[in-house]
Amino acid sequence: MLHSLPHAPGTLKPRALAGAGREHYAKRAMITDAAVEDILTVCKDARTVALKPGEVLFREGDEAYAMYIVRHGTLRILSGSTILETVHDGGLLGEMAIIEERMPRSATVIAGTYCELVEIDVARFLSLVRNTPAFSLTVLRVISRRLRVMNRRYRDTARHS
Repeated sequence: MLHSLPHAPGTLKPRALAGAGREHYAKRAMITDAAVEDILTVCKDARTVALKPGEVLFREGDEAYAMYIVRHGTLRILSGSTILETVHDGGLLGEMAIIEERMPRSATVIAGTYCELVEIDVARFLSLVRNTPAFSLTVLRVISRRLRVMNRRYRDTARHS
C-alpha cells in the first residue's frame, strides 16, 4: 500500500557518509559491515519496491512483515510529525518487523527522492544471516544506534522540560 505526502530532503552518497565524522553518526543506518553488493547479490530475486518522491512505504500502525534495504534513494522515518531519521543508499528500514513478529509498524516511512528498495522477509533474512553472517551484526548495530539516538533525544527533552 503506497500513500503520498509532500517533499523530503535531498540525498547523500553512502560512501561519503561511511567516512563522515561523528556529526553524521545519528543519520547513519547503512550497511557498512557487509558489502551492499554482496547482500544484493544474495537478494537478486527479491521483490523490488519503487517509490516516487512523497510516496509512503508504510505508516505507523500498519501490519509489518518485511524490512527493506535502500538500493538507491532517500527516505524519511517519522513518528507523528517528528522526523526520526533520514536513510540513504545502503540503509536499512523496517528491521523491527523481522525482530518482533506480529507487531505493527512503529513509524512512517516516506520517500524523499525516487527510491528502489529490496524487500527482505523473514525467510530471506534467515538466508542472509546464513550466507552473509556479518549482515545480522549490521542489523543489530543499526538497532543499537537507533536506540542510542532515541535515548539521547529523550534525555535532552527531559532536561529541557
